[in-house]
Amino acid sequence: MRSSNVDISALAHLIARLNADLEPEAVLQIVCDEVALALDIPVVIAGAYDEQLRVIFYMAATGVAVALAGDLLPTPTAPASPSLEIGPPYAGPAVAHCHELGAGVCGTLGLWYSERPVGALVLVLPAGQPDFAPAEYDLLLAIGDLAAQALVHATRFAAIHTRAAHLEALNTLGRALAETYALDRIFELLYEATLVLLPVVEGAIFSLLDPEQQLITCAFAILDGERLDVSEFPPLQLAPLGHGFQSNAIHLRRPIIVGSQEELFQRVPNVVYIGTPGEEAESILYVPMLSPERVVGVLQVQSFVTGTFSMAHATMLGLAANVAAVAIENARLVADLQRSNQELREAYDSTLEGWSRALDLRDHETQGHSERVTALTVRLARAAGIGEQELTYIRWGALLHDIGKMGIPDAVLLKPGTLTEEEGQVMRMHPVYAQDLLAPIVFLRPALAIPYCHHERWDGAGYPRGLRGDEIPLEARMFAVIDIWDALRSDRPYRPAWSVERVREYIHSLTGTHLDPEVVALFFRVLDGDSTDPTPLVQGANGENPQPATAEP
Repeated sequence: MRSSNVDISALAHLIARLNADLEPEAVLQIVCDEVALALDIPVVIAGAYDEQLRVIFYMAATGVAVALAGDLLPTPTAPASPSLEIGPPYAGPAVAHCHELGAGVCGTLGLWYSERPVGALVLVLPAGQPDFAPAEYDLLLAIGDLAAQALVHATRFAAIHTRAAHLEALNTLGRALAETYALDRIFELLYEATLVLLPVVEGAIFSLLDPEQQLITCAFAILDGERLDVSEFPPLQLAPLGHGFQSNAIHLRRPIIVGSQEELFQRVPNVVYIGTPGEEAESILYVPMLSPERVVGVLQVQSFVTGTFSMAHATMLGLAANVAAVAIENARLVADLQRSNQELREAYDSTLEGWSRALDLRDHETQGHSERVTALTVRLARAAGIGEQELTYIRWGALLHDIGKMGIPDAVLLKPGTLTEEEGQVMRMHPVYAQDLLAPIVFLRPALAIPYCHHERWDGAGYPRGLRGDEIPLEARMFAVIDIWDALRSDRPYRPAWSVERVREYIHSLTGTHLDPEVVALFFRVLDGDSTDPTPLVQGANGENPQPATAEP
């Protein structure tokens, strides 16, 4: 009866300690402690069975350090049965320690659950005790049964937590990748996710596939957290199926796990790995990066421990790789679009500059005028606080400010003398002609303000619409000052260029009638190189990319 009470007390105590959300290592440590206490055994070692690798990983011990446990154990394999098997003592540095504790032979108890092995207990029995009494043996089997159940539950619980962490890592990766089109940042985020998804990552190479040249090029490499120079890894030619792990992953469109140096370097001598000679990878996982259209590249992660990676790891990393593949394709599309837009803008610029030169050549008196006023208008607009994107349209508008003169007859445009009233009415139609010419061209509509409104006056006496004050687009008000400045500072057949002081006085005389006073003041500050008053003309324009006023069609 006393023995039964002891058994019940030991089991109750074990159940109470195991009745918590524990990691597998914690479960095994509790079992080791309770077995050693209940049965007075000097050394107890516990391990969990890996079904994929078919080995036992010992991770808890009482009476000896876990690091020394391997000296007491045979090659870890699956536990034979849920019964105690007594074997001879094993040689090793830890044996002397066990002898000091009075330990002798080893016994192994397999931990089984639902007719499958889940772990093992190794008991280093006291010297002279080859076996247990029946009650002790029954208690040991009961503890083993409880330990097996608790280990399975802890493993499942840990798997749920791990899966939740993996899903959160994938979710975080997807959100982060949606916010960037920079390839380098995409690989950094993917590597951070890899650290969460895989048990050990001691080195990684992320390569991109060039489908046209059939080259696998390293885009990101890291070892022990330190970025490496990708030029250290020369591009590899995509090999036929069966002639390289990276190439095989691309051809087969599935992960490849390589688990030993022998497999790595005997089967495929030219394997690319990260590390110094003598520290070659023992395990490498290759995962293709799959977009809906094609294979984008290959992720290669490595460990210096044999058997590190499993197909479960490959599956999770494959999900992350595919998310990154879509982000890489989007980044490439954006880069191609930006490049196309830049090429298109350059083509627009070249075309508009050609139109501007053609206008200057037609009007011999103003040759070079368009380039000069354009440069000064952009300079003034930038000082006014107008954003860089809008400066493109201002530049185009300045280049095309006299495009409407294409509709003016040569007899009027090139007349050397003073125009008659009727001829003046014809000349004043050129802003309207500019509007009619440019408005149907979609990409030039934002540039209409200057060609259409640069002859409007601050007091409302201008043309073609008689706009007054702030009704006139800001870029047109700025251009009006510059147009007058350049015209009077240039030689004409009927008069020489005016002096700087005379032009300054004349422009000041037009302030408040023909010209906007604030624009005139800013113009002379810019012209004199004075930046003491940085207040922009555009409200809220300090780096906020404001929209300039535009002319209504």
